[in-house]
Amino acid sequence: MKTPPLLLCLFSVAIFPTSLLPQQKLTADNLPDFLSRYDTNFGPLDAIFKDLTNENLPLTDETGQPLARRPLADRQQSLANLRQTALQLAEKPEDLVLATKLVIRTESLADDLFDLSQVAYDNDREELGNKLNNLQVTMEDNKGLLADYLLTLAADKENRLQQLEKEVDDLHQKLKAGEK
Repeated sequence: MKTPPLLLCLFSVAIFPTSLLPQQKLTADNLPDFLSRYDTNFGPLDAIFKDLTNENLPLTDETGQPLARRPLADRQQSLANLRQTALQLAEKPEDLVLATKLVIRTESLADDLFDLSQVAYDNDREELGNKLNNLQVTMEDNKGLLADYLLTLAADKENRLQQLEKEVDDLHQKLKAGEK
């Protein structure tokens, strides 16, 4: 029995509800709440990675060449790093470096999930492939929201920097005028 794609999408949104409503944007105020929902993805994903290490799913072809880009142990470490970055950003939502790391690591995770879903499909593991694909779509959506937040945060930081530079220039002008 094939599951209709719409049903799979609805199922993935119900299980992994990290997205905001379409009209909402991430802000420093709602980012910690979003990241706490974002964190709910990591438990099922970690379980899938652990299952994959214990399963007989070949991650290499007949010649021993990798079907996937990286070993599962690397992916599990990347997942742990991503989770830690998300927790740190929830504590410091204005941190531009953490926001950048989170976007990059989320994109990398989405790529890994796509890669693994293709390996699962190639090995006639449709259910696993669907789970990985649903998680990949969720991570792509999250990446988009986080990237928009990152760009807004960077623009705000740039505007503040320009404002401070103007204030310093004004102070220099006043100092020069006072010396004359």
